[in-house]
Amino acid sequence: MIAPISADDLERCEDALRIALAHGTWDTALAAKIRSLVGEDLAAVVLVSLNLQSKARAKLGDGIWWCTERSLSQATPAPVAELKARWMNSGSVLDGCCGLGADTLAIAKRVGSGDVPVTAVDRDPMMVAMTTENLRMNVQSTVTQVAVRCDDVATVPIAADATVHLDPDRRDDAGRKVRPEDYSPTWDVVEEILDRCAAGIVKLAPAAVIEDRPERHRLWISLGGSVREQTLLTRQAIDRAAACFGHPLIEASRTSVVVRTDGGAVTYTGDGDDRAGRRVEKPLDYLADPDAAIRAAGLTESFAGQHGYSMIGGPSGFLTGDTAIESDLAICEPVIWSGACDDRKLRKTLRSMNCYPWRVKTRGVSQNPNVLEKRYRPCGERPVTLWIGKGSRRQFAAMSVPQASGHRHR
Repeated sequence: MIAPISADDLERCEDALRIALAHGTWDTALAAKIRSLVGEDLAAVVLVSLNLQSKARAKLGDGIWWCTERSLSQATPAPVAELKARWMNSGSVLDGCCGLGADTLAIAKRVGSGDVPVTAVDRDPMMVAMTTENLRMNVQSTVTQVAVRCDDVATVPIAADATVHLDPDRRDDAGRKVRPEDYSPTWDVVEEILDRCAAGIVKLAPAAVIEDRPERHRLWISLGGSVREQTLLTRQAIDRAAACFGHPLIEASRTSVVVRTDGGAVTYTGDGDDRAGRRVEKPLDYLADPDAAIRAAGLTESFAGQHGYSMIGGPSGFLTGDTAIESDLAICEPVIWSGACDDRKLRKTLRSMNCYPWRVKTRGVSQNPNVLEKRYRPCGERPVTLWIGKGSRRQFAAMSVPQASGHRHR
C-alpha cells in the first residue's frame, strides 16, 4: 500500500488513467508513458484501477472509479447505497470506514445542498485519497461538499443528533471475516460508537451473528438475487427506514429487503408469530423459492406460513402450495410435471414433453445447475424451469412454466 498519497497524486493518476482507457490495452509503450507521468509506484495504482473499471462500473455506476480489488469487493452496490442513504437523519452524518466512498457518494447525493454536514473517515490514506477523488469525479459540485479525513473512527467526535454509518473492514490477507469480533474496528468499538449517536447503520456480513436487542432491528438486503449485506439499525434509523418502507419495523426483529432494478424495495418482516409451514414430500400445484434475503434472515418458515405454503425438506428446501404467490419476494411458478430425480427418466420425460431447462434450481442436493442445463438442453424446444430438491426421504424433480423474468440459479 502506498501511503501517504495526496489528492494531487490521484489527479495526476486520473489523467494517466484516461490516457490508458483511451489506449485500450496495457502494453510496454503505454506502461512507459504512464510511469513517466506519475512514477513507478503510482503507475501500479493506475494499472490496478484500469483493470477493475468494468467491475467498478457494474457495481457503482458509470464513471471513472479509483479502487483496489479489496475495496471494490467490500464496496456497497449503488442501488443498495442509495436505499440506505434515505435512512439518514436531518442532523450530521458520519460515514465511518468509508473505503473507496460508495456509501459516501450516495449520502452526499441524498442530503443535497450542504445543509447536512457529512464527514467520511478511513484510517487508510489510500482510501481517503480515493474517496476524495471518487467524490470529485462522480458528484456534482452543487451537492454537499463532504469532509474526508484520515483518522480512526473510534476517536472522531460524534454530534448527539448524528447518523453514523459504519462499514467495518471484514477482509484481510487471510480472507473474509464473518464474526463481528474479528472486524476492524472490533465489535466492542462499534457498540461504543452506536451508544454515542442518535441513529446507527452498520453493515455486516450476511452470516454474522449478533444479539437481537431493544432499539435495534436487523435487515438482510438482496440485489439481483443475492444477499449483499446484513444491516443493523439502531434508534432513529429504525424510524427512518420504516418511513421509507411505509410500515413499522419491530424492534429486536428481522426484515428481508429485496432491492428492485428500478431502485424501489420490497420487504418482508418477521413479526414474531408462530406460524409455520407444513412439511410435505412432493410438489403441489405451485413451487416457490423465496428470495435469498428471506432465507438469510431466517424468515423462510414464517413466509411459508403467511402464504399457506408447505415446505419440502424443511426451511432450507423449496416451498409448495395450491395457489400462486404474487410477490417480488419469491419466484413462484405452476408445476406441469413432478417425479423421481432419475437422470434417464428425466431425460426421457423432457424429450416426450419437448422441453429443455432454461433455468435449473437446486436445494439440498449435490447436482450442479450449470451442468444440468447443458446436459438437458438438446431434449426439446420448450423452455421450463427444472427444480431438483430433497424431501425427508428422497430427491425429487419437477418442471414448471417459467416466469417472464427472473434471476438464473437463484
